[in-house]
Amino acid sequence: MKTSIRSLSAILAIAVTAPTLATAQGSWPAIGGDGPIRSMPESADVRKRVWDSLLEAPPAAATAVGRSEERNAWGDWSVSVEQGAGAFYVVVSPKRGGAYPAYAQGSWIVKRSAGDGSFLQAKIFLRSDPGTFARVYPAGSRCKIDVIAYGGVLYREVMIPLSFKELLRSPFSRTRDLTSDVIDWELFSPDPALYRDLRGVIAGARAGIPSLRYADDGAIDSDGTSVYISTLAGQAEPAGLNCSGFAKWLVDGMLHPLTGSYLSVADLRERMVDWRGSSFTVGFEEKYDPFFGLDWSRALAKAAWAAFYPSLSDDSPLANDVAEPPFALRVRDADPINGGSAYEPFSDNFDDAGIDVRGLKAALFLLASREPGRFYLAQFNARDKAPPNLRRYFHIAALFPYFDDEGVFRVVVLESAAETSLEALTGRGYEFVKLIRMPAAARFEPQALAAP
Repeated sequence: MKTSIRSLSAILAIAVTAPTLATAQGSWPAIGGDGPIRSMPESADVRKRVWDSLLEAPPAAATAVGRSEERNAWGDWSVSVEQGAGAFYVVVSPKRGGAYPAYAQGSWIVKRSAGDGSFLQAKIFLRSDPGTFARVYPAGSRCKIDVIAYGGVLYREVMIPLSFKELLRSPFSRTRDLTSDVIDWELFSPDPALYRDLRGVIAGARAGIPSLRYADDGAIDSDGTSVYISTLAGQAEPAGLNCSGFAKWLVDGMLHPLTGSYLSVADLRERMVDWRGSSFTVGFEEKYDPFFGLDWSRALAKAAWAAFYPSLSDDSPLANDVAEPPFALRVRDADPINGGSAYEPFSDNFDDAGIDVRGLKAALFLLASREPGRFYLAQFNARDKAPPNLRRYFHIAALFPYFDDEGVFRVVVLESAAETSLEALTGRGYEFVKLIRMPAAARFEPQALAAP
């Protein structure tokens, strides 16, 4: 169901105190209806109009100016000042749905020192989503720009050959043009049509989930029999699916229209000892089976890609891993939306662990933008607290990142015969997550779970 922009008007009206700006942002909902970044609303002429009264006025004079409304070829704009600790903010926001949300696409928030009025930074929202913005700050006679998406620092300290004052008086398109050799701005211009097959899988899975139930170690074999994955013995009633069995159910639903058959549990549970682990972990294979979830998901992916693209010749089960490091830094603040510029290193994408769970949403945003139409089997893992502190894969979930018809970034989470949320999934204490690419097809014909 689409959310009406007008129905959000009361929520999106931004109060004029800095504490409200700071605390409200974490709960700001994304707004649909954005255009491509190359045609986002432009306020350069509005910023020039308020230059003397706000952007270069002494702090006492600037903070005494009340809120005003301006108009240009792009529409109506709100110009206001909000005060904070040691700084004040000049907020220039376009009208959306009867309100002026401070994070609407094209909004600028210019931060100045409350002491001497010097410019500290400018924050420009790239989508009408508080998680996606650029931060520009002075660097001597020039400027630097960072690009942030959901706490991930996608680009850091990209130099702009303009003074900060000149940048504030220029269209944002000028900044984009000057940095386009380094920054991929098209990440913020999604085409919702490219995600229709993916949404078809989501719709098919949602329709089938009510007929499913959870059962530890449960899966449906190729002949429709409900079995225990660990022994291949038939399940006791009522039969069900665990997280691994549910991932198989999803993949089987896509493959059946292509192959006319379903996958074998015995084949999928084979260990891939030559492709992961170390001499240290070999001794724990039988007792703990620490890599089961990783092996299972890689086998599902290999079967899926072979069915979709029979000419693929890569026999490596690692061929479909998301192996690229998504970014090198993440925002350190607990609430990255608040505009803090304190960053911390983000770990590498490790072969046998994946990425830090805290960067998952940002990584999924990048994948959805660069590889539209795919979903991902996610293997969540952590080290045991007790010796020998073995890293083990504890859970599998299917993650479907996409942009809806209104251009809003969403992630559908399907796991263990249920639909949950990214927030619920990442709040369970897992440390790392390994992502494996999956193709998607609109036709979905899953197996039926035996009635109790």
